[in-house]
Amino acid sequence: MVFDPTETDINEYQFTHEDWSATAYGNCEEDLSPNMPNPRGVGFTMWAFVDSDHAGDLLTRRSCTGYIIFLNSAPIYWFYKHQTSVDMSSFGYEFIAMKQCCDYIHGL
Repeated sequence: MVFDPTETDINEYQFTHEDWSATAYGNCEEDLSPNMPNPRGVGFTMWAFVDSDHAGDLLTRRSCTGYIIFLNSAPIYWFYKHQTSVDMSSFGYEFIAMKQCCDYIHGL
């Protein structure tokens, strides 16, 4: 990223008092059909917690990865795995665990 020191200063007052309704998304409204059916059922809340720790197993010093999925405060699925190799950090395993969790939720 390059900073050009010759660029003119932006007036903060003018920026904060600008009429942004003239932008591409100004005054957006969603038009719903009048004969649209009412929603059925009861809403629900789903949470997912993902974690991966470095050298969590005290015996083998391998990383542990896991996630748990809650539906309306009740656990519906959990996954826990010791990694097959020893790694210097758990940064990559965090992303792998998140991908596995998201894939499972997407499959529900």
